[in-house]
Amino acid sequence: MLKDVERYIPSEEKYLEALHSIYEELTPGHKAILNKLYQHCYFMKDNRRLRTWELSEAAGYDGDSSGQIGHLGEHFCQLFGVKDDEFGQPALAIISWFADEKNGHWYIELIPEAARAFKRFHIETLQ
Repeated sequence: MLKDVERYIPSEEKYLEALHSIYEELTPGHKAILNKLYQHCYFMKDNRRLRTWELSEAAGYDGDSSGQIGHLGEHFCQLFGVKDDEFGQPALAIISWFADEKNGHWYIELIPEAARAFKRFHIETLQ
């Protein structure tokens, strides 16, 4: 029998520190992905979840953006001092995945701690 392993979720403060540390070095596409995740989390109250193609579209990528989310997650893993596999997949350092039982599609949303940190980061530095 497999034991359930508690998922490591950094604090809002850790996410905020990470954002201050890496944001300027991110590609325009990665910044667009974070912005789309942030906007959906705070401005689409009844539909906080996104499909990966919506992130691709926002970032100007052709195809699926899930690999790009993984690259973003790797940045956060490095800053948190954890191995990618401690999250299961690097992308899980910043997002959660959800299966929609009605249509079989997968949806994503920012981890709440990351969302709150990005909101603070946005207010402090991007406005």
